[in-house]
Amino acid sequence: MRIEARSYYEAAQERLLEANILYQSRRFGLSLYVAGLAVECLFRAFRSLVDPYFEARHDLPELLSISGLELVSAGKNSRVIAEATAILFTRWKNDIRYASEKRLRRHFKRLKLDRSIRGDFLKENCRIALNAAQRIVAMGNQQWHEGS
Repeated sequence: MRIEARSYYEAAQERLLEANILYQSRRFGLSLYVAGLAVECLFRAFRSLVDPYFEARHDLPELLSISGLELVSAGKNSRVIAEATAILFTRWKNDIRYASEKRLRRHFKRLKLDRSIRGDFLKENCRIALNAAQRIVAMGNQQWHEGS
């Protein structure tokens, strides 16, 4: 099925807003999933500009590489965006949509992402991932408008 690039781009904006609402509602697992989905929509938007009929799995690093999106640009933003993608790619996989919060906690513990966090490490990891998604989408927004 062919989906227009603008539709993916608009979905990225909507998913990011929804991820924030879910986080504020203390729906941390779902907030994390939707934040990653926002970034996936953004990558798909840029890829659709190149080839509207592509097939791709929900693999964010792969989608980024085929998207044509230049997230890591020269200047001070390059380190910030590289860190944001690493943060999100570590915490988000498409199959977390099936994960309970208990399973997410085990996953973060396995990755040692519970270390040096006071309080609820699930909440904190979701906040970290959501902030990373916001930085990635903001950089994508900038490029989208520069290319329009």
